[in-house]
Amino acid sequence: MHPQHPLHALEHAPNRLHLLGLGQMGLALKGPGGIIVIDPYLTDSDGAGGQLERNFAPPVAPQDITQATLVLCSHDHVDHFDRFTLEPLTRASPQAKVAAPYPCNLDFLEPGRRILARAFEPFTHAGATITPIPSAHTELERSARGYPYLGFVLEWNGLTLYFAGDTLVYESEGETPGLLETLSHWRLDAAFLPINGRDDARTQAGLVGNMNGEEALELAETLNIPLIFPGHIDLFRFNSADPEEFAALALERHPRQAFRFLTAGEIFTLEGRE
Repeated sequence: MHPQHPLHALEHAPNRLHLLGLGQMGLALKGPGGIIVIDPYLTDSDGAGGQLERNFAPPVAPQDITQATLVLCSHDHVDHFDRFTLEPLTRASPQAKVAAPYPCNLDFLEPGRRILARAFEPFTHAGATITPIPSAHTELERSARGYPYLGFVLEWNGLTLYFAGDTLVYESEGETPGLLETLSHWRLDAAFLPINGRDDARTQAGLVGNMNGEEALELAETLNIPLIFPGHIDLFRFNSADPEEFAALALERHPRQAFRFLTAGEIFTLEGRE
């Protein structure tokens, strides 16, 4: 995101955020306090010295993101937490801090730039309030150190957004409320949800599942979320949902639920409710 990138030229206005799609579940958001980047995966690294085959090139190079103030990473899977993205990004944006749950190794950053994200412990940065909440990647997991998978509720410039990371629609377990109960505490303007689901073929291939399209649509209708952005639809052939199938499902069974596919490299301006 070189300084002349169109995102930087967009003007601030109340009750509005500008979104840049990065592919998979990745986003960059511009608001009055700067730029917040979420789950950026801008390489082809598999996290273990090899490569993954992308369907398209990264829409922006990590080193061209020069004005980030905060990076949120939901969990330590490489398509959400990629050191080969984060290291050049944070060098190019020396003011940026990175917030992530405990399994994510942030030792490439000096301590003052690390934020340990813990579920239900809000923090404020760049004028935004971020509340991490648990995610369940196949099941709800918790250790003495906290939850390894998180989503984020972001309240910024008059809008409230939910970024799921990777998750199922989980029920309450012990002292942990279910996802719907947790999210019902906010009046959400939009949600960014994975829709690639889970099945035997994915499990046998060692892939971890998420909610599917029907579950995402039901979540949005139950919580009266005006707009959802489906994710996990574009980057990898081996673990992506079919956008056309989702659109047909939504129009047939949930015709009143608005959705939008955010294309990698596309800028979309999101405005809050009146």
